[in-house]
Amino acid sequence: MASVAHQGSAETIAQFERYVIPNYRRYPVCLVRGEGSYIWDAEGRRYLDFFPGWGCNLLGHCPPRVVEAVREQVGQLIHVPNTWYMEAQGAFAQALSERSFGGQAFFCNSGAEANEAAIKLARLHGHAQGRYKVVTMEDGFHGRTYAALSATAQPKYHAGVEPLVPTIGRRPSWSSRSRGKGGSISLHPSTFPACAGSATSGACC
Repeated sequence: MASVAHQGSAETIAQFERYVIPNYRRYPVCLVRGEGSYIWDAEGRRYLDFFPGWGCNLLGHCPPRVVEAVREQVGQLIHVPNTWYMEAQGAFAQALSERSFGGQAFFCNSGAEANEAAIKLARLHGHAQGRYKVVTMEDGFHGRTYAALSATAQPKYHAGVEPLVPTIGRRPSWSSRSRGKGGSISLHPSTFPACAGSATSGACC
């Protein structure tokens, strides 16, 4: 692989401090390259990556077949909006369906957008029966978009952006209920009375 000159980590960090909104806490390292389970910083130090991009790099960094497929695709089309059909997207949806639970795929850009869609789908499913409340567990994190943030039962993320989306309830998680008590809890439909008798997943009550 050809060597590429990079500015040092300190220079990149200073650049971020000047131009990037600090909505995430970052480690003081600037990564410049990855291969398999290893990553390198701007100073050439190699790290064994135990945290592959929030699960986005489960195949490792820069697997050759993926790199080649991406290069081939961007040489043909880089982006196609949802107002047009695209063969590769249809084939991917079919592969997902046939290898999982059947049905259709919803493509989106992030976990937060997926959670927003899940909240809306749950409400659409239960709307006719008046079952529109969404219950989430404390200590979870569901994203930074509005409904996903409302579903995130951690007050530190809510400060200054209230009021939140209504009808999203919160219950203690297994970890928070058992923390320091050496035990665990089990949930029964009576815990969430509006969900009693529901045959759905319980996401919407």
